Amino acid sequence: MKTKSFPLFSRILFLVFTLITVLSVTFMCIAYLAVIHFYQASTQLLNKDVAAHIAKFTSPFEQDGLNKQKADSVFYQAMVISPSVEVYFLDTMGNVIYYHGAPDEIRLPSMSLKSIHDYLNSGRQIYIKGPDPRDPSNPKIFSAAPVEGKSGKLGYIYVVLGSTEYRNVSNMLYKSHAGSLLMITFLFILLLTMLLTVLYVNRLQRNYKKLIGVLGKMEAGDLGVRFPENENNDLLPVTKAFNQMAGRLQDNMDKLKKAEVERQEFTTNISHDLRTPLAIARGYAETLLMNMENDSIPLSKMQDYSGLIVSNIQTVEHMVQQLLDLSKMEAAGLAPEKQPFVFSEIVQEFIHSITLTAMEKKISLTISNGENISWISADIRMMERVVQNLLTNAIKFTPEGGDISISLINESGELIFQITNSGEAMSASVFQWLNEDKRESSVNRPYHHGLGLVIVKTTLQLHHFPIEAGYVPNAGNRISFRMPVNNPSGN
Repeated sequence: MKTKSFPLFSRILFLVFTLITVLSVTFMCIAYLAVIHFYQASTQLLNKDVAAHIAKFTSPFEQDGLNKQKADSVFYQAMVISPSVEVYFLDTMGNVIYYHGAPDEIRLPSMSLKSIHDYLNSGRQIYIKGPDPRDPSNPKIFSAAPVEGKSGKLGYIYVVLGSTEYRNVSNMLYKSHAGSLLMITFLFILLLTMLLTVLYVNRLQRNYKKLIGVLGKMEAGDLGVRFPENENNDLLPVTKAFNQMAGRLQDNMDKLKKAEVERQEFTTNISHDLRTPLAIARGYAETLLMNMENDSIPLSKMQDYSGLIVSNIQTVEHMVQQLLDLSKMEAAGLAPEKQPFVFSEIVQEFIHSITLTAMEKKISLTISNGENISWISADIRMMERVVQNLLTNAIKFTPEGGDISISLINESGELIFQITNSGEAMSASVFQWLNEDKRESSVNRPYHHGLGLVIVKTTLQLHHFPIEAGYVPNAGNRISFRMPVNNPSGN
């Protein structure tokens, strides 16, 4: 299998190589210049009194001119002491009046005195270069001193501390020893750096290939693929972020799959719920039509059949309306239109609406603290549907002669609505579903209890009103929810 190459890492290697080369060359140049300047500065400082000693003890300047015999003696002594120095005798205008050498060796017979004056004014303490009469293009370190006579200044003694011969010898030694040493050091640093860089980039490239491989598996549909979180991995922040992202993605996909299964079950159950009353209405309608064709049905039967048809169609209409309401509530971005109101008023209203049905089933209907004047902030229409569905379910599932009790309780700044009905206990799965604090759980509705409880749970979740459900021995099924009290000022 051919290994895939990544131009990025080749560019990194080239960039590192170029950068190290430039930095190494720059460092060598700076090191060389620093050493040269340090040596010249220290040499100049150590020999700062050379010209002054000549001027004091062996000066060839006399009142009537320059004593060349003494000057030659100075040249000889200077050459013996240090072959690298060159002594020049200057007049007060900077003209070279005597030196040791052939006449054609002097290329600068007249020189500026500025560097000499700067040097003397500093007390011979600064590092400064002056012109070299033999090599004007390359200034040299020097030592200088004025020569004073009875009538004033006679001239200057100017000593170049690094002669041309000295410079040639220094360059030769540098090329043969220091230069080769610096070049060897440069090559060693370059090779060592490149070796370490290649090893590190290869390691980085291996991690990068693993990253690409994992991404390829995910692209192929393997959502369970993960990076091993090795602390020595240079891409650890990336791999951690990827693992977290992949985990969330897989969770979301699992939720989507679960939601799809629940949606299919939901559709099947709703289809069954809708088909039942429609089938009943159709059966009565067909029976009524057949008897009307035979003219054999009495008016009372016709009225009964018509009433049953209307009743079942109303049931279907009610279920369709509940489906529409549930769809709106589960739509993204839906928010309740909250406003303050007295919650007990809608409770009293719906209790009155089911009183007759409760009496027909001989159900005992009681309410505790029904005149509670606590205000809440909620969507009135939605909360009316909650109370209506809970009361309708309680009437539907309470056996004849059973009990329904409703209470409104104030506790710690909250209003608690509680409804209890006798009868067979709801299944544990229904109680578990009601007590789940998850928005997506509203899809997985309890089939045998219709859409009413789904709308109740979804509405309370939209309002962030906690719901609790359970079975109380000797009392029955109990459902309650809490609402923060929002009483107007002064009540």
